[in-house]
Amino acid sequence: MTDRDEDLERATGTQLLDRAVAVLRLLGQAGEGGARATAIAEAVGLKASTAHRIIAALERHNLIEREHATKQYRLSVALFALGSQAAEGTGLRRVCRPALLRLAAETGDTVFLMARTGVNAVCVDRQEGTYMIASLTGHIGGQIPVGVGPASQAILACLPDEEAEAVVAINGARYGAFNGLSPREVLDELPRIRACGYAIDDGRLVEGIAAIAVPIRPSGRNVVASISINMTSARLSPDRRESVVESLKCEVAEIEGALTAPRRRRAKA
Repeated sequence: MTDRDEDLERATGTQLLDRAVAVLRLLGQAGEGGARATAIAEAVGLKASTAHRIIAALERHNLIEREHATKQYRLSVALFALGSQAAEGTGLRRVCRPALLRLAAETGDTVFLMARTGVNAVCVDRQEGTYMIASLTGHIGGQIPVGVGPASQAILACLPDEEAEAVVAINGARYGAFNGLSPREVLDELPRIRACGYAIDDGRLVEGIAAIAVPIRPSGRNVVASISINMTSARLSPDRRESVVESLKCEVAEIEGALTAPRRRRAKA
């Protein structure tokens, strides 16, 4: 047994938790195909016995499941329930849902609610329009590095300069996978977003696909999320751009008011 294996055997509760989270992240990236226990152990850097104990614990708590025919492990739908509870716990999705429905009905395009989690932005909710197109995040729960796409750039632009620069530095090596996006491009775009109040991409990341996003920043609070509308570039004429931005800003203003009001009531109490 190597020194590293001995260290793993003596792993503390915190270390085991870290490795369990690593297993969950790996299976999240593996998708519906899942991964075998041996592949999980190798990818996460665990001794086989340690990996099996972690996998057994996660399976016991219904966080992962094994398909007996293929012996592949994958995330359990129980995690989806937990994720939904997390989204509802902030009240964000409940408050924003009517706006997403109205925007999708008005524009015919797909509308996304994105929120920041660390250096990533996660799709908290989405509403399909008449024109359905692929997106960088895909389904609810999908994530992208903050700085990629208008939805996360709108959030990034609302952060203090030092924090925004730190996020871009951490994610810098990941940007190239998105059509050669560079950290410099991301940073150079932030002043324009701050000045006009919205972020836009007219086919830079995915040819033929455009998107516009407006940050949600309630009075006296940090930025909490953004709403973006994705469409084909052909549908984003200059006139329509103004109309979409106006609709987004109007809906976001109502959301910000609704998110600010409960805090005011608590302060008065």
